[in-house]
Amino acid sequence: MLELEHYRPTALESAVVSFYKKKGITNPCDINLEVFAYDAGIWIHELPMPSTNYHFKHGYTIVLDNRLPYKQQRVELAHELGHILLHCGRQEFMTDDFRALQEWQADRFAMYALAPTFMIGNYLDYAYSREQLVSHLADVFNVPDVFMDTRLDLLEQRIRTLAAEAKLAEAIREASASYDYSFRHPLNHRIEYLVRDGQVIGRRRRAEI
Repeated sequence: MLELEHYRPTALESAVVSFYKKKGITNPCDINLEVFAYDAGIWIHELPMPSTNYHFKHGYTIVLDNRLPYKQQRVELAHELGHILLHCGRQEFMTDDFRALQEWQADRFAMYALAPTFMIGNYLDYAYSREQLVSHLADVFNVPDVFMDTRLDLLEQRIRTLAAEAKLAEAIREASASYDYSFRHPLNHRIEYLVRDGQVIGRRRRAEI
């Protein structure tokens, strides 16, 4: 099962968590994106058309595709909120790569907003398999199963990344435990190289003086 003891959120997730904690949002049932949008002055309209957002002179409007199931509408609302909060400009004038980057960021925002890790951690004891966990969390957070499955994939990927970073940091600490001398990076005075037996064995951030 997921090990969250040493979990560290990304910068985007940290921003979402900070907002939730300021608002006293601690449970999945407290996540009301319609209220968040209203408080931000964003209008929401449900129409039989693909979900999108518009920027007018006096603010933003989100159009939700009312032909979709409610759980999927919540996902698309979070996605469009991500665009408004993270991005500006009109996508039709962007390159394909930059447009793809913005879609990726809006998807990440939706995952963090609808299923924050600090809330997921409260429900891990209710399942004995990955499939059961996906189904249970999808019900708890009121999202489609496929969304929650992807959210857990993202969480597991983050856990693996943090574990790899920890191993690398430990290896660097071990290699740096004994060295002959250090010298400053020629272009960045905040970095120094460690040398042992005439070979560079690592680099580190210089201590502030």
